[in-house]
Amino acid sequence: MTAALRVAFASAVRHAADYLRILAADERVELVGVVEEAGAPGWVRDDSRAVAERAGVAWAEVADVASVGDALGSPVDLVVVCSEPTRHARLATALVEAGLDVLVDKPVATTLADADRLAEVAARTGRTCAVVNRTHAPALRRLRAWVDAGHVGLPRHLDLELLASGAHFATSVERPELVVDRALSGGGELLNFLGYCADAAHHLTGLRTVEVHAFAGALFLEPHRAADVEDTAVVTLEMERGVTATITLGRVPFAPGGTPTTSSVRMLGSHGHAVADDDAPAVSRFGPGGRTAIAADAGQVAAAAYLRHVVDALLAGDRPDYGIEEARATLAVIDAAYRSVEVGDVVAVEHRTVHEGTRV
Repeated sequence: MTAALRVAFASAVRHAADYLRILAADERVELVGVVEEAGAPGWVRDDSRAVAERAGVAWAEVADVASVGDALGSPVDLVVVCSEPTRHARLATALVEAGLDVLVDKPVATTLADADRLAEVAARTGRTCAVVNRTHAPALRRLRAWVDAGHVGLPRHLDLELLASGAHFATSVERPELVVDRALSGGGELLNFLGYCADAAHHLTGLRTVEVHAFAGALFLEPHRAADVEDTAVVTLEMERGVTATITLGRVPFAPGGTPTTSSVRMLGSHGHAVADDDAPAVSRFGPGGRTAIAADAGQVAAAAYLRHVVDALLAGDRPDYGIEEARATLAVIDAAYRSVEVGDVVAVEHRTVHEGTRV
């Protein structure tokens, strides 16, 4: 591998602008360009081209994303998949089959079968399949360090909250249909947000989720109601060793905090408790409109930290600490949540071995 990590993008319709900006600021990264499938709908090709042009990188249409290097006229070390979620697994699988390392936007897939297929291909080819997540958020890392140091004793229960402000929906999401149209998103806010919360629970405890009980509905926002997808949910996890977690998530009219999405975790341990708040530290501003909290965008901070970690790992010849196995385990929790909503009862999480020596 060269001194610089040569990075290309396969599609650029979701989160790509942010990731391009973050990677462009890393002097160890060379941005090669963006490719889009020639058979994709016109708006997809137009949006991908527009993102590439704004980032000042090359753009090309391809019949097969595996030809990304030839299409852009440069060798490629890593391909970032930023399509609509329902294409994530298919594009990533084709790239890994072609011998390329990939970084896939969340969720890694919209079905467990697609995630298992991608995991099998990654194991067989030995390629890296990293997945965007928030486990490198500073507040979450600090809380895990406190757990490791024994400050709270053994984890017993977690309360997690992740709320996005509906007031920012039109500006924080490239196109609302990328969240509410099942053909593009694969689901609603459970699929969009529960992964972050399940990741946090798994990261902080080191335990798997065994059972899930979920309630969801379109309580606040008309776009979700019209598309018959949930905007909010309450989810309870039973984890190994009797540890439990309660999760409140969704897109609500006005979320607390000064950024589009706010999240926090409260851990109850055998000898104490601790709180990780992504909106802290923050500055409070008081004016005619009342009190406004000014804080760093937690999602942006977490994404930047993980992307730096991915670059660090690949340049060192290592694997990132969050990949397809961890993402599949979290997708299994999301799958269980949807099944629980459907049957109105507790359901078991479907764990399986995707390759020898790795349990997910």
